[in-house]
Amino acid sequence: MSEVLTGGFRIMKNRQALSSAISAAVSSVTVQHEINVPTMFSFTLNIVSSTGAWQDVNLDAFAPGDAISISLGIDTLTQLVTGEITAIEPHFSRYSTVTVRGFDKMYRLKFGTRTRTFQQASDTDIAAQVAADAGLAIDTQGRAGIVNDYVLQSNQTNYDFLMARCAQLNYELLMDGTTLVFRPGAEGASPVRTLNFPADVDDLDLKLRVPTLGQQVSVSSYDIVSNQPLSATVSSGTARDRMGGSETGYQAASSFPDSSVRYERPNIVTPEALQSVAAAQYQRNLAGFIEGRTSVLGDASLVAGINVRLTGLSQRFNGIYYITSSTHTFDVEDGYQTEFTLRRTGI
Repeated sequence: MSEVLTGGFRIMKNRQALSSAISAAVSSVTVQHEINVPTMFSFTLNIVSSTGAWQDVNLDAFAPGDAISISLGIDTLTQLVTGEITAIEPHFSRYSTVTVRGFDKMYRLKFGTRTRTFQQASDTDIAAQVAADAGLAIDTQGRAGIVNDYVLQSNQTNYDFLMARCAQLNYELLMDGTTLVFRPGAEGASPVRTLNFPADVDDLDLKLRVPTLGQQVSVSSYDIVSNQPLSATVSSGTARDRMGGSETGYQAASSFPDSSVRYERPNIVTPEALQSVAAAQYQRNLAGFIEGRTSVLGDASLVAGINVRLTGLSQRFNGIYYITSSTHTFDVEDGYQTEFTLRRTGI
């Protein structure tokens, strides 16, 4: 582990610690989490020292496919990513460097396209089969869901296909170590941390925007068996949508014009499935009501996919926020810093 006053890091390659020479040459480490996106990591090594001396860094020490795990922390190191090297970028100059990049195993869903049909399967069943085909373990959370008559994957990568299913159901993809997590959107769940302004956070940007779509969502289809139209309508959510506040974004926009929307889903042929999709789109359209960004001293517990409680702001802006992305950066000059983005659906 290399340390400065504000943190340290540990990089493991194929479950082995880096050599002391390579570890000493690391000048920066970055891990970027985002819901529904493969976690990206990178680290840069100085091949030539600041005095111009050639350091004992073997450029062939890293190869595509090498397993990498990165831990960061202040007092205690916490593992933030387990992934694989996908790119090696040497830069030769007076002060030569090499940057190693990679992703967690969600990235494996992006290789190749497939065309196939899933019949009489729930979305959790579909996600499990797609993950297995990509060699990934999976943790499917939430209810088993409604059984689909058929779902077509049409010349899509496994990643794009699963993201389309997530968009329809308001689900999300994350990685827990090397396990793919397929779960309902987690906005408004119990916060794991409380962050106070200005004690914990001293620079916070928030943007509240009136939602223009979705205060009422209707989804329609047609049942060819009964020769009857089908529809479902949702105009309210759950208490969780307020995220610790007194009203949702739609309620805050009650003085503005009606923002009802209608979607056509001809491939959905049951009222229960239409109702599920309508409820999901109601929540999905509300997601951008309040968005923000802040940075703190390095904190490995602040990662995409968790809720935090913000205090010390105002009655309107105090409450639960959902972290949608986080960037953890260590460098030898500034130490360990964490930057993250948030969103909230109520006030």
